[in-house]
Amino acid sequence: MRILLVDDNEDASTSMAELLTLCGHDVRTAGDGAMALEAAERFEPQLVLSDIGLPGMDGYALAPALRRLAGTRRMVLAAVTGYGQAADRERALTAGFDHYLVKPLEADILLRFIDAQAEST
Repeated sequence: MRILLVDDNEDASTSMAELLTLCGHDVRTAGDGAMALEAAERFEPQLVLSDIGLPGMDGYALAPALRRLAGTRRMVLAAVTGYGQAADRERALTAGFDHYLVKPLEADILLRFIDAQAEST
């Protein structure tokens, strides 16, 4: 899959990108919302894994912007965040995320999630 990782924690993003690349995915990273929109426009990801707490444009604002950018093209958006309260989840889903995953996210859970998304495309 073409996967865009959006996280301002560069170490976490790099580690996740390396893991997903080893598993055969084409991965790009972005450290904030503006970079994510630029990357999404060029890369056309099938799946975006985005943190909520980003500098500048947060994930709640990023999700609808990515939806507008994708237009009719299918793009799965998953929030991957440390915000674990029910209200946080509801706000993310209302903003346009399809899925909500809470950090810390174990590698096997992440890989199973991505495999399920790949099967549904």
